[in-house]
Amino acid sequence: MDTFPNGKRPPKHILTLKEAEGRLNPYKALLNQCIQHGWDAWRHDYTHKHRVLRARSRASIIFDEIVAKAQEVFDGIPDISFKLKGNSFLLFIGNDIIIRFKKIGKNGRCSNINTKQQVLFRLQQTVLLFPDMKEGTMLHAGYALDELQLDVSGKMIVCQFDNRVLWTIELVCEAQAPVIPMLVAPPQPPHTPRFAPAAEAQQQAEENKKPKRKGKGA
Repeated sequence: MDTFPNGKRPPKHILTLKEAEGRLNPYKALLNQCIQHGWDAWRHDYTHKHRVLRARSRASIIFDEIVAKAQEVFDGIPDISFKLKGNSFLLFIGNDIIIRFKKIGKNGRCSNINTKQQVLFRLQQTVLLFPDMKEGTMLHAGYALDELQLDVSGKMIVCQFDNRVLWTIELVCEAQAPVIPMLVAPPQPPHTPRFAPAAEAQQQAEENKKPKRKGKGA
């Protein structure tokens, strides 16, 4: 039997991995796009500040860029809403999934300051945070960095209960084959014989067919 911190068991209303994949599949590409945008903005738009800004500043910049992109790409999509609650940006899918964007550690978990809101989020206490919602699943969508903190090693959706990761869904864009334009062949000239016999050559050939006269004294 699985063991959980302090003997706590995850609430039964949390979506299983299979259920979550079915619900989140239509939005995986958009979530991936938002997270990738945040990292790309950090790499390209803040290059001149990389030696000055520390890890905490980097995470804050990436988060702000992700949120700005999420507000753009998810705006107007049916069954999707979002709002700021404290320092968190919350993305609602239907009335039973809440997603936050976070930097994810090597262990797959997200670390947070233990405010009341953060504790309730980690313990999946949806109705205590959002009384107007039914019991739902609170998720983190984020990125993990490589050991040198120089590039993204993975993008994923994480379901966490307290300090335990229940399941993850990788966010990977499907590779698209490059579009190669078809070259139109130039029009071919009318077919002509490769070698056109000259008039002299044709006349010589006819002369060769005539019987030769025997010379005198032969």
